[in-house]
Amino acid sequence: MAFVATVDPMGTLNTLSHWMEKERGELSPKARPFAPEPRHPAVDILENETAFTIVMELPGVAKDGIDMKIEKNVLTVKGEGPGEPSGEGQHIRRRERRGGPFERSFRVPDSAATDGIKADLKLGVLTITLPKKEETRPRTIKVDVK
Repeated sequence: MAFVATVDPMGTLNTLSHWMEKERGELSPKARPFAPEPRHPAVDILENETAFTIVMELPGVAKDGIDMKIEKNVLTVKGEGPGEPSGEGQHIRRRERRGGPFERSFRVPDSAATDGIKADLKLGVLTITLPKKEETRPRTIKVDVK
């Protein structure tokens, strides 16, 4: 089984830049010298005898704001989360929650039955279940002793 996660080299540069600004006392909410970091929601990937399960945190994302597709054994989940908070006369002093577009891709193992994929969004958590093909599931073989 192999799952592939995306890596963002610009995210590393943004983290370094943020740290340097903080150390110099120059941290500003608008100070972002590089391209904005793409949003990569946190995931857990689980496996049992019958299925693979991907659990993804998507707070504030509506069901119709999520697109999923499988192409060439790669499952891609993307969509749009809530944007900037709005309020007349309000300024952001600290921002830890992120909205906007997101995308995650995962290599689907050959043992997964992609035609039986199911997805459920509940309380900001997307649960994707990929059942395993029947022939790849463990089975018990009874041995007759004579």
